[in-house]
Amino acid sequence: MMTQTKIRARFGLVIWGLVATAFGLVFFLGGGPASYGDDSIRMLVAAVILAAGFIGYISMLYLTRENSNSKALIRDERDLEIARQANEIALVAVQVFVFSVCIALFLSYETAGSLPIEWMWFLAYITACFGLIAQAVATLISHNKMSGNG
Repeated sequence: MMTQTKIRARFGLVIWGLVATAFGLVFFLGGGPASYGDDSIRMLVAAVILAAGFIGYISMLYLTRENSNSKALIRDERDLEIARQANEIALVAVQVFVFSVCIALFLSYETAGSLPIEWMWFLAYITACFGLIAQAVATLISHNKMSGNG
């Protein structure tokens, strides 16, 4: 039987993986980062993609909630520990990710003396996706380790 934590992690990984991929395509195609800030259509499409991701994620959380009719969804103390560990791992992963992207951008634009604002859009959107992906992956890894399957 799959637990609520594992079901949510799998769906979260799929939802945010799709959102990150779609955003990456919108950001890098159609003129790339240099024209992203001037292209209101691409910015709107990216915002709609992110909003759809959050709507899908919140809907998934609602549909997988515990209630009197859903005896199949199991949640115990082990799931709480898995969630705690996954959140700690995801926090560190996001910190390393943001630091790495910032250093890469600095090194890429150091001689130019300024950073194109479009990269701030990229960092904001992709960090939201990466944090939720990291949390889902960490949850699945922790779940497998605690279940004796890893």
